Amino acid sequence: MERDIEPKEIVKEFVSKYIRAKPTRIRLKLNCSNDSSSISIKGKDLDETVDYHNAIDFNSFANGVLEAYEEVYGELKAVPISFREEIYENDKVRLDLYPSGSAGTFDIFVEYKILEEW
Repeated sequence: MERDIEPKEIVKEFVSKYIRAKPTRIRLKLNCSNDSSSISIKGKDLDETVDYHNAIDFNSFANGVLEAYEEVYGELKAVPISFREEIYENDKVRLDLYPSGSAGTFDIFVEYKILEEW
């Protein structure tokens, strides 16, 4: 991945590449020892990971994922759940955002409300 691309765009591009495979979990993992990141995307018959040589902040990760999903599934509404957890959803999809800063991970769990095949 290229160094001059904004972190949010890196995330959005990676997620967009696999969004039609309907991933069920998207994870950002920060490696504090060398300021790098990895993004993994998992689902049925899907297990892809990309490493990035710089740290991707939690906001860029969340916004990149949300923008990718909104392009395919339409506008998502925020539903606050707790101090750390938020849900974004519409009538087609639900994304449960769960950052765990102390562990250096940010998980997004995806539930599809439609049975439409691509």
